[in-house]
Amino acid sequence: MEKKEILLPSKRYFKADEQDLNYNVKLENDETLLREGDKDIVLNLSELFDSERNKSINYKIYGKIKMLFRNMYSGYTDYKPLLRNLYLAGDGTGSDIGFVPYNEFAFLRNDVLREKATPTTGSTLGEINVIPTIELTGDTGHTTTTSIEAPYKNWNLYLSYVNGQDSNHPITYTLSGNTNNVFNFKSGDGIPFRVENNGNYYTLTSPIEHGLLQGEYVILSGGTYTSYSGVSTGKTFYTIPITSDTEKFRIYYIDNVGNGVYNSEKYVINILKNEFTSGTTLSSVVLGKRCTDIHNISGTTSTYYVHKHKTITSKDDYIMDKVGFESSLFEDERKILFENTLGENDVLVERNRQESVLFDFKKTFELSGITNNLGYTPTEVYVSIVLKNENGFFNYPPKVGYKFNFHNTWVDQHFSGTTSIEKAMTGLTQTFSGKTITILGNTYNYTDITFTGGTTIPVGTSGLTGAFVEYNKKEMKERIISEAYHRFSHRPYISGTTQLFNHLQFNGTTFSGTSLNNMIGYYYQPYHRVKLRQLSPYIETSKLDSTQPNTLIDLPENSIYDENEKLWKWRDLYNHGFVDQEGNGTNFPFMNNIHYVVNDINFYLRNEQTYFNKVDGINGYNNYKNKTNC
Repeated sequence: MEKKEILLPSKRYFKADEQDLNYNVKLENDETLLREGDKDIVLNLSELFDSERNKSINYKIYGKIKMLFRNMYSGYTDYKPLLRNLYLAGDGTGSDIGFVPYNEFAFLRNDVLREKATPTTGSTLGEINVIPTIELTGDTGHTTTTSIEAPYKNWNLYLSYVNGQDSNHPITYTLSGNTNNVFNFKSGDGIPFRVENNGNYYTLTSPIEHGLLQGEYVILSGGTYTSYSGVSTGKTFYTIPITSDTEKFRIYYIDNVGNGVYNSEKYVINILKNEFTSGTTLSSVVLGKRCTDIHNISGTTSTYYVHKHKTITSKDDYIMDKVGFESSLFEDERKILFENTLGENDVLVERNRQESVLFDFKKTFELSGITNNLGYTPTEVYVSIVLKNENGFFNYPPKVGYKFNFHNTWVDQHFSGTTSIEKAMTGLTQTFSGKTITILGNTYNYTDITFTGGTTIPVGTSGLTGAFVEYNKKEMKERIISEAYHRFSHRPYISGTTQLFNHLQFNGTTFSGTSLNNMIGYYYQPYHRVKLRQLSPYIETSKLDSTQPNTLIDLPENSIYDENEKLWKWRDLYNHGFVDQEGNGTNFPFMNNIHYVVNDINFYLRNEQTYFNKVDGINGYNNYKNKTNC
């Protein structure tokens, strides 16, 4: 006899809503003749709405972007189209040092070319043809910007998703502005830790949140291993293969976390020195991987990698416009110069403008037919905001770094040269020549000057570098170690010693470690998550015995088989409309078979030199004084 069991709705996933499973049978009889073509359907509108909502794969993504930025770099330029719009530090009567106009950073440029119609006057309308004179107004000195091009010239928006990962992504971490304290590693090697000899302990401090807990284990690499299994090898940790035979000599118990400073438990771990073999020495920086079970090292050791994104929309798939009826907390900075450096009078210049813009991806997105880096349908996509630099005033493409690559007083060697350039964008550039312009009767010829800007990223472009991530197979969960950041700098020269914009971005005396190959600049987070579905925070399991088949039917896409525990494991996919007590879940407006997903983004464009909150995040209660967030 086949054994069957009725499962309550609460068993579908943890804390699911209860449902009435009883079917009420009426005793009275009500019969009507059902004719051909008639339908007799009893509908529960609530259940029908819920069913249609969870079957729908269509999502409409829109929202607001608020630019949070202050233009802080003042410098010099010899390029007259830029000089005429420079926000001078004075009123135009003194030095010509100034700030690049905000339009070079804006989501919506306002220096657009417009047509102005001046009607011709006549004595009688019927006797003279009144033909208006069309004049073009607007700044055309460097390039021409129309109203249609204005939202797409400096920045472009795309939808992307994580379709791959890279454990061999090269990363550099430095302890100072010189080249003596440079440590190179791959993303798969783990998290960097600074080592401190602290009495009976080695204290390891990470520049980002390490994700380790007291009682867990850390597998170290990246230092000089002078004693291996009692035999001196002189090898470095990272040259010894991580296998079950060797990693047991490099795995250490975490005795405690933190150092007594507020929030330090997220960044500091302490390991007893007696954990180490006699003769073991550690360098000033080591790399660590998390392990939760010393008896199952291979199954509980986290893997580390960077996300790789793939675009699913193009530049033409979204629209952008101003937000109406919004007053910013910050003020605009603009003024009228009595006379600019070129002798023009009453010139309006702008240093900062507090922008809020609306974006709307015109087409609905179908969450179907794609898989993420873990092999199942993604539960999130990303609004990707990428610098386009169509005017060519900045070095391009941008370089990619992580939180620990930005420091308060020096520039990280991770950005030196071209190693950290976003390689997926290296071919997406365009070059153009300057113009001949006339200002107050003086002619300036820049046709021999070449500028390099960006182009549109095509649909389907893959390999875009995203966040630095830890994944633990035992927990079936990714943890974001650090978001990816794009970094770009002003191009200092256009030819020889002719300055495009020089604010001493390559002078090592203003910011340690800078050079023409590694200039200070700006950085921002390009990828912003949009949650579409929610996986349960609880892991479900099913054990197979000898009477069951080797596979289960209708396992979720994210299921894996644990060979050590002989269990199938997965995380349930929550229904739309269900939100648990911890706030996990999705509840989007649903209409016309479409989920409407709003995503508001605070877009921080930071000045690398003047933003002084780039340290580990370990702060005492009195350590917030004299902080500058620019």
